[in-house]
Amino acid sequence: MSTHPERIVRIFALGSPHGDDRVAWIIAEQLSQSPAFRPFVHTLATPWDLVERLPADCSVIVIDACVGCAAPGSVSRISERELATSPLARQSTHGGSLLDSIALARALGRTIRELVVFAVAVESCEPGAELSESAHGAVDEVVRQVKDLLSEWLPKR
Repeated sequence: MSTHPERIVRIFALGSPHGDDRVAWIIAEQLSQSPAFRPFVHTLATPWDLVERLPADCSVIVIDACVGCAAPGSVSRISERELATSPLARQSTHGGSLLDSIALARALGRTIRELVVFAVAVESCEPGAELSESAHGAVDEVVRQVKDLLSEWLPKR
């Protein structure tokens, strides 16, 4: 019998219907294909939305597109400590900062056990644009990396 409570995990995919900005939503859709992961995958339009969906003492994965932060199609894994200096923290198409929403969640008593952000470098988030080939090419890589992290955090699944 374990004395440690089961880990609570939430995956938040930040996106919009515009061009490559929907890449996180597509990744969330693929992750949701697994019944084991479906209950804790959430698609969001702003980082503020995660505040109300965040339980206390939760391990958090955020997936987001990042314009101009690296070569299109590349994937960056960013720890909470690295987030403050990441290009992802400085620019957002979502009407708010991920860092600010995390600070608000903490101020409301919703502690975060650990935070990992997967940033997909994308080409364009223009309204009406299709998903680029480079963003589409990153989907499987992010799904693999998230599943690898979840196997560390939730070894029984």
